[in-house]
Amino acid sequence: MLCKKQQGFTLIEIVISIVLLAVIGISLGAIIQHGISIYTDTTTREELLLQGSFVTERMHRELRDAVPNSVQVNASTHCIEWLPITNTAVYEALPLAPKRSNSMRVLPEHGFTKADRVVIMPMNAEALLKDIPTSGTTTIAEVKQDVDFIPLLKTSTSQSTMVVLPFTQETSFKVSSPAHRLFAYKTPVAYCLEANQLYRYSGYLLSRSELSPAALAVGNRELMAEKIKSVRFDVAQASLVRNGLIKLQFIFNDNNEEVRLDHDVLIANTP
Repeated sequence: MLCKKQQGFTLIEIVISIVLLAVIGISLGAIIQHGISIYTDTTTREELLLQGSFVTERMHRELRDAVPNSVQVNASTHCIEWLPITNTAVYEALPLAPKRSNSMRVLPEHGFTKADRVVIMPMNAEALLKDIPTSGTTTIAEVKQDVDFIPLLKTSTSQSTMVVLPFTQETSFKVSSPAHRLFAYKTPVAYCLEANQLYRYSGYLLSRSELSPAALAVGNRELMAEKIKSVRFDVAQASLVRNGLIKLQFIFNDNNEEVRLDHDVLIANTP
């Protein structure tokens, strides 16, 4: 009886198949791992960019409405601070030294509140934070009480009327504004980098001891961004013919990804 020849794989063929499958598996694994790495890096970079866009846009919106020349920086504590404008007005007549007065007539954007400070020709950030001198000769005055103001519709027959702004003491202003303009402010706002996190401070007193996280901790503290490697703030103060310019630089770092953001903020107001 004739026997049929049995068919199958030889040991060499099986070994070769295993080796080929292993090579293919390693190649596919490397491709998949590379794809995952690209996805992770892209996701990390997008998250850093989103954080950077959020914080630069937030600071831009706040800084552009700061009191002129109120921005100051402490490079050693990585802090930037400014005074947000709470109101603006045009004044009719100014009690310019040696004249003194405990009030003045102004046409504001809206009403004033008690303890608002008003400044004419702000030129120095530190002076805006100091106590108002009892001599009454200054560029700053404090509002004595709330002042309501309801602007009328500007038609051919009606115009907004001026209001009397009372001060807490008789004041003699040192200088006059070419545009007869004053700015009102109350409390500062600051951003500080602590470790790799950026915090926003508000609600602290004008009389804070220094521009540092420790001195600002008595106010409100909000986390604005994290994973920040370094920050840099540069200030070009405003003059009569030039707006103030603030340069912001953030370097974000996470998972070996680094993103640098440079942003310029033009302060819209001049003294």
